[in-house]
Amino acid sequence: MSDESDAPVFDRVSEMPGHLLRRCQQIAVSVFLDECRPHDLTPLQFAVLSTLAQSGPLDQVGISGRIALDRTTVSVVVRNLEERGLVRREVSARDRRSKPVSLTEAGQALVDSALPAVEAAQERMLSPLSASERKRFLQFLQKMADGNNEESRAPLRT
Repeated sequence: MSDESDAPVFDRVSEMPGHLLRRCQQIAVSVFLDECRPHDLTPLQFAVLSTLAQSGPLDQVGISGRIALDRTTVSVVVRNLEERGLVRREVSARDRRSKPVSLTEAGQALVDSALPAVEAAQERMLSPLSASERKRFLQFLQKMADGNNEESRAPLRT
């Protein structure tokens, strides 16, 4: 049982976890876009492409569950990637209502070529932290995301 005196007191908005997480998200997107500019790639596009590269074909519900993103947004991202020739949707032989999304050769090539830029973005985001702080920070972020998964509009489903 924790002591109530251990509970943080937030005197200013700038000290609140939600505010700090929002600021970090803004920074993360900005850094990602900067590093990946030559690849014309957004964080959500990379999430979809890399998920397909790792898992193979998935329907949009499967993609949504694996990257914790709502199905409407996944649909828009997939449509944009399809228009660029990076993914394709085909009607499933098992279920005519399902249209699994798969990576094209161009999509796989983009994932492969963008990976160093994506890794550089992650490095830039974590650069203010020491190696041990990075490890702890990522552990805490994972614990926070996992512990609050069901609070999300689009929970992670693996």
